[in-house]
Amino acid sequence: MLWFNPHSSERTRLLFDYYHHGLPNTKVGNHLITGSWVDNDGRYGWDDFVHTNTFDHAYTILEEEFTIGANRQPYTENLLQTTDGVVIIAADNPKLIPRSKLISDEEITALRNFVNRGGSLMLMLNGGGAGRFSESFESKQVRKLVNGFGLDWNDDDTHYSDNVLPKGHPYFYDVPTFHYGAGCTLKILPEASRPEVLLNVYADEGYPDRSVNGPGIVMTRPGRGKFILVGDAGSWTGNLSRPWAENERVLKQLFRYMKPDQGVQAATYELGKPLIYDVTVAGMQAIPLANTLSGVSRPLYKSFSPRPITDMPFIESTASITLIPRAETDLKSIRAEGIVSDFQWFDRPTTSSEEQTFSLMISKQGKVSDLEASGEHARWLAPDLPALIALLPVDGIRPGDSWESIENLRIPNLRGTDLPTVKLTNIDIHYVKNDVCGDKDCRLLQSSGEMWLDDLGIKVTDLLPEEEVKRVGGSNYRYFNKRGGKLLFKREQWVDMQSGMVVKARLQTRVIAWIQDTRKPVATNNADKDNEMIVSLANITTFSLNEAHR
Repeated sequence: MLWFNPHSSERTRLLFDYYHHGLPNTKVGNHLITGSWVDNDGRYGWDDFVHTNTFDHAYTILEEEFTIGANRQPYTENLLQTTDGVVIIAADNPKLIPRSKLISDEEITALRNFVNRGGSLMLMLNGGGAGRFSESFESKQVRKLVNGFGLDWNDDDTHYSDNVLPKGHPYFYDVPTFHYGAGCTLKILPEASRPEVLLNVYADEGYPDRSVNGPGIVMTRPGRGKFILVGDAGSWTGNLSRPWAENERVLKQLFRYMKPDQGVQAATYELGKPLIYDVTVAGMQAIPLANTLSGVSRPLYKSFSPRPITDMPFIESTASITLIPRAETDLKSIRAEGIVSDFQWFDRPTTSSEEQTFSLMISKQGKVSDLEASGEHARWLAPDLPALIALLPVDGIRPGDSWESIENLRIPNLRGTDLPTVKLTNIDIHYVKNDVCGDKDCRLLQSSGEMWLDDLGIKVTDLLPEEEVKRVGGSNYRYFNKRGGKLLFKREQWVDMQSGMVVKARLQTRVIAWIQDTRKPVATNNADKDNEMIVSLANITTFSLNEAHR
């Protein structure tokens, strides 16, 4: 047994098969050992930074979430008790590599028992056809193993194809394009147990056989475990570096399906049944009097005075949000509509001639997309509305796990009642612990971080009121330093363990920036610079599921 990242953590343990697939063994000069450039011999190995078909890309990405080992012995019941998942990569073809070790009938039995007991098995293939013989895999024993799980493959080739994944995809998210690196398509046999096509693939325009189209990744669930068949191994090598595709995201999301089932399920929505949330928003600003931006008009704000000469503007708002699932799409996602009602600044009701509505799409995993809002109050709340839905990507997540997601971040501004700037940002969602919220047993999901304003593309004009941005002759303000300052954020969701519904969500954002008034000379010491330039803008939004709907 070889370990890529040996440690004693509680991460999911994966064994990659290097008993039926050779490690790099081709010598180049006196100092390099790599995989073959002629056939499959030694490709898909590790510690091989020379060959483009190395799995070092994948292991480097996956080591943050999994304990990865390389298996160099046949599979037995005892060996399989030491792991949670097994990955077999394009088992060597003895017609190409005479020393190849076939997967034995005894190993097939052990692997089937392993999956039935709750283990996960992933098997990767390659494109077929005469043109792919040099990259072919052993087929007789592999087919016996695959057929035992109710699947098979077609002897075809998608070529090197870019596949578009639509928004609302039921199994992958935040992936506009996935590059399928010359793989085959798969078959689902009648005896397959609960089969799910995780991804359909197709040949790109420009290849003569555009008719190649079908399942590329399929999962079945025999017994208590999972079997995943992938029609290509090369998608996880040098193809992870393609700058126009998102194979890294697919890799991370695919391997999360290897985690043993913990019974975690995203919310199932009843069409037409409304969910009502109470929302509160609070904001506070800290701007010294010496800073000319302290004079910005804030007609709806009140002042908090912790000291006789200190006034800190703050704002409060409340509203009710009704979320109504309306229809299910072909992708198994839910199209939902929403209404914002009873909107108030402090305790003052507001009126508007516009309808305060929004709509969004909720994927099977709980990923929100296509958010649209109309009406000033709905648009003002819109950046925070995705927090009403919990992204629970796979059933195997457990406390301590994390997953990535591209999410909206509200950017607080000087007149916080104006529509905010919104930035799409990649965040990590952490399953912190199991908690109690109200009377519900919940999963606590949390994201947090801090970033330089310039890294987020937040310009000084994003923070200023409209009259200053559009002032004749140009704005009087600029960042004192190109970094501007920092944005801090924290996002928390308490998710009902039974229903998958968000019981409570809280989003906190703060901007701390140094903004120079170009009409004034820059102070000589840092204390005066702070008094004349520092700006702190904070916003906290809280959603609570109405008691009547818990």
